[in-house]
Amino acid sequence: MTPRLFLTGVTGYIGGSVFSALARKHPEYDLTVLLRKPPTNFTSQFPGVNLIQGSFDDSGTIAEAAASADIVIYSGDGDHENALNSIISGLLRRDSISYLIKLSGTGTLYEYPDTMEYLGRFNPKIYSDIDDIKELVSRPDNALHRRTDAIVLKAAAEHGHSLKTAIVCPPDIYGRGHGPGRRASYYIPWFVEATRKLGKPFYLQDGSNMRGWVHIDDFVQIYISLVEAAVAGGESVSWGREGYFLAASQEASQRDVAEATAKILFARGEISSADAQSISNEEMASLFPDAPDTGFFSFGCNSRSKADRAIKELGHVPKAPSLWDVLESDLMDAIAATK
Repeated sequence: MTPRLFLTGVTGYIGGSVFSALARKHPEYDLTVLLRKPPTNFTSQFPGVNLIQGSFDDSGTIAEAAASADIVIYSGDGDHENALNSIISGLLRRDSISYLIKLSGTGTLYEYPDTMEYLGRFNPKIYSDIDDIKELVSRPDNALHRRTDAIVLKAAAEHGHSLKTAIVCPPDIYGRGHGPGRRASYYIPWFVEATRKLGKPFYLQDGSNMRGWVHIDDFVQIYISLVEAAVAGGESVSWGREGYFLAASQEASQRDVAEATAKILFARGEISSADAQSISNEEMASLFPDAPDTGFFSFGCNSRSKADRAIKELGHVPKAPSLWDVLESDLMDAIAATK
């Protein structure tokens, strides 16, 4: 029987890359996507894909599409509770086992705003999605992505006999995407924007705060493996409470990223010095005056994790180039996009 998949967020960086990879590798899958504003060439580029035009606020449309799917891949606005509840309600109408793979993010691991102790400073804590699963699935209510993660976990606890769920939790992602819409990452363009405001790449305090990273291609492969496991019956991997998949393949401190960026941008004639600078909490808050916490979340926190479950259960082996191999091209893509 042909697997039927419903995907959201396919014009985004992550969702689009996942969608394109699935369409390429598995043309036998029956794919349906939700798009608010379809790209003009979408149907010619993906002639075999079913297109539903609508937004995350279209509860009935989303529920109906989910009810017709064996597997739903939820990307896009990871904190849109209405869309997620609509998907779950649709999946629960089905008479057979369904699968929901939901995008989250390791922003849920930030120490800030609960404590400022580690802002711009090293925190030795590294989360494992096997050893620390209890802590991961019970994050504080104010943690990023917690509300929607909790919706998925609750549905899995109540309906685990018929609804198999997985939460996929990436760190910062680098590399050029492959989808029909956005192909740029998020961290690098934000960092370039903030660097232009300050005149130099920067780090908070001593810049020793560490963050996980993964190449978009390696991250997409985790999705592909999860979908393939679901199509095969789902027995080979964990779902529900234990179905929590971190994805980091490497780490870097904010200072290392800032100093490497400074050398690249100086060599390219984009800035006047090859040196990065340390900034204060006040300067960080001023970078995004409409949302002062953005700078602290994006550049000042620790977010350390290990993809133990993907390695153990999916046989995941990262193969893409490292952050340092791709950083220059990502930076120049971000700069070109603003010119």
